[in-house]
Amino acid sequence: MADILCNNLEVIRFINNPVPSNAFLIACKKQKRCIVIDPGSKDQKDIRDYICENGYRLDYILLSHEHFDHCWGVNSLLADFDAKVVATKLCSEWIKTPMNYFNKLYFNSDKMFSVDRVDLFAEDIDWRLEWCGFEIGLVDSKGHTNRGMCISIENALFSGDTMIYNTKPFLKKKYGASVDDLRKTIDYIYASFSKETLVYPGHGECFRLDDMKQFYREYFSKA
Repeated sequence: MADILCNNLEVIRFINNPVPSNAFLIACKKQKRCIVIDPGSKDQKDIRDYICENGYRLDYILLSHEHFDHCWGVNSLLADFDAKVVATKLCSEWIKTPMNYFNKLYFNSDKMFSVDRVDLFAEDIDWRLEWCGFEIGLVDSKGHTNRGMCISIENALFSGDTMIYNTKPFLKKKYGASVDDLRKTIDYIYASFSKETLVYPGHGECFRLDDMKQFYREYFSKA
């Protein structure tokens, strides 16, 4: 079922596989255009079918960060749609480097994978996009990795793995993770967005921004 944001933007969640992360399709029904955030399934049949069945044009694929369960489906979508891929510069460098550990782990295959291209760097477009009369904000979101960003549009924040409901942040130094960077990112988000903002995370269910305020207060007090 779709969520309706302000001004009748529609948000549809798809569960990626084999890792059950979230991909989101945001549709402007009036203009029949859409964007996709974090397509993490290797095959994108479900999203592809939804776009085609509804007669949408896919304009952008936005990546919250570089982990394969959030970007594995980019090439699959690019094979069928003339969309622009948007990420941070460091994320772009990482995902364009051929790797095979996820193919090996889940499909017992030595086939290498890399994202074919990234068209726009968040840093080069002043951390924002204009789309269908809406401003999409791109929030520099270091912490879970040093390559990530959150995506805001209207009353929604798509947080990738920066914020997951009632879940202790997953931080590994080899991914450029930092508790100090995460603290700065979380502080910025709470200072910049309404407590009623709907947060659509990279895993799990949507929540209100205010629902996690106490959780982070306690987490950082012990970190």
